[in-house]
Amino acid sequence: MPGVIRVEFSGPVRQQYSPAPNYTLRVGDAVVVETEWGVGMGTVGAILPVCPASPPGGSAQHIIRKATMTDLSRRQALTQREREARAFCWERIQARNLPMKLTEVRIGLDSSKAMFYFTAEGRVDFRELVKDLTQHLRTRVELRQIGVRDEARVLGAAGPCGRPLCCRGFLMAFSPVSIRMAKDQNLALNPSKLSGMCGRLKCCLSYEHSLYAELRKGLPKMGCCVSTQQGPGVVRGQNVLEQTVLVTLETGGQLTLRPTEVTVRPKPQPQPKARKRGEGEAPKPAPEPRADRGAPAATPEADVRGAELAADPDEVPPDLAHLEDA
Repeated sequence: MPGVIRVEFSGPVRQQYSPAPNYTLRVGDAVVVETEWGVGMGTVGAILPVCPASPPGGSAQHIIRKATMTDLSRRQALTQREREARAFCWERIQARNLPMKLTEVRIGLDSSKAMFYFTAEGRVDFRELVKDLTQHLRTRVELRQIGVRDEARVLGAAGPCGRPLCCRGFLMAFSPVSIRMAKDQNLALNPSKLSGMCGRLKCCLSYEHSLYAELRKGLPKMGCCVSTQQGPGVVRGQNVLEQTVLVTLETGGQLTLRPTEVTVRPKPQPQPKARKRGEGEAPKPAPEPRADRGAPAATPEADVRGAELAADPDEVPPDLAHLEDA
């Protein structure tokens, strides 16, 4: 008999791991299980020989029994009660002018506890709201703040690709997503293109990031000096998938080459500073102004430093900073 059952739920709490009971369960069976909101009902999502190293949802809860027809009827009745509790809670939120948005309501099968999930910009003093809910429901009430990603998972929608949101369809846990992932994939840093329905960076940016990071290891870095058969130059661009780099030659022109066709060379050292004049040394005359004198030409060293600053992978544009998770 397998040792672990993965029980899946809908809403913000997607899954939890429970020790396998001493009777047979199959994938898709409805079970009554201990949860954070009391006795809940879920579906057997997988039967595993061992528990994962870091199971999402915290410590494992025990499966009480396989769901019966009475449990299913009780669950349907509680669904209506949850709708009424949601309406009452929203009314009290507006009456008390609380800066929060109610997302999900869960009531256990034994009605011993009710869990209210909400989103908010910061901390909210909801002590008076808890008193209102406790008096109305006549049960223990707990409010828990969740993130905007969990909110999108609960509400559900269609993504820009036309498919249901990944968090709603199959993601069981959220992984960190950063602007660095978009930069490594050479994506346009456009907030409207990179943000999902939740207002944060799209989860799909992390799907292929490990591949891009592995392929990028074999390419010369942006701004580094290289030697080619056509002469020395500086790397100005990378095509990770095609495994090529764009090199600007010091003699002029650009070439697209493979890593085997370039050799990384040390960066030019800055020129040493001129020594101070001695006391007996006459000052040098200032150069006469020329009518055709324009702005000084940029040296290769300055050009290289400018490329390094522009290609800083850790720099986050101000208009994209709010897309990353706090």
